[in-house]
Amino acid sequence: MHVVDTHAHFWDVEHINYPWIEAGSVFDRSFLLADYQARSAGAPIRQMVFVECDAHPRCSVQEAEWVTALAAEDRRIQAIVARTSLLDDDRAATLDHLGALPLLRGIRDNIQNNPAGFAVAPRFVEGVQEVHRRGLHFELCLTHHQLRETIELVDRCPDGQFVLDHCAKPDIASVGREPWATEMAEMAERAHVVCKISGLITEADWHRWTPDDILWYARTAAELFGPDRILFGSDWPVSEAAGGFMTWFRLADALVARWSEGDRDKFFRANAQRVYRLAPE
Repeated sequence: MHVVDTHAHFWDVEHINYPWIEAGSVFDRSFLLADYQARSAGAPIRQMVFVECDAHPRCSVQEAEWVTALAAEDRRIQAIVARTSLLDDDRAATLDHLGALPLLRGIRDNIQNNPAGFAVAPRFVEGVQEVHRRGLHFELCLTHHQLRETIELVDRCPDGQFVLDHCAKPDIASVGREPWATEMAEMAERAHVVCKISGLITEADWHRWTPDDILWYARTAAELFGPDRILFGSDWPVSEAAGGFMTWFRLADALVARWSEGDRDKFFRANAQRVYRLAPE
């Protein structure tokens, strides 16, 4: 079995500033490559994609350069999705710096935690279009209530590739199925969007969720986007808050249990290699 983890994070609180981390929280420590290696040892991870960790914008290049160096230690790190603050005046210069890194494949600037309308603000849309002009995809990190405006953003950028992270973070804890399912169906109609099935256990009640709570959303996303447009991601170490790497991996394995061998391979490997332009192994 060959698995590509399309959503791995590492962060180093001693050297990089992460404004979102609350003092004393479960995330208030460094989660390093060695920790990932230990937590994921039970899964056949053959390739991985590092996704930026919402560090302070001035740390964007520093973070990406740090992970580029980590790739020399663990050659499974084969792609980077870096952060660029698209509203900054120096976004072009930041994109120039990041574009010189050989593993750069995409850019993310989180929509979540921003006010209504952020995703369709003209400067943000222009920034996404600039990302696409550089041959990179844009990674969408949002919560379910922002799906409608994000669909509009996608429609304003018809010539670029999008990756939708975490199934748009549905409200699993409150069993919020609508309008999430309807709006996800609309998003799935956009052929230039693929969906990452990741990050779902942390959208549920961290201590009381059941597999069925999670799998309804995972199955719905998989059915809507189809076997050629879904990707596996661990969302480690965020997933540690609600069970950890192997707990989520076993759920993903349950998701695909009745799929054909070909569709399982697309979800765990082939789609990721295509989207992130990874070398086949």
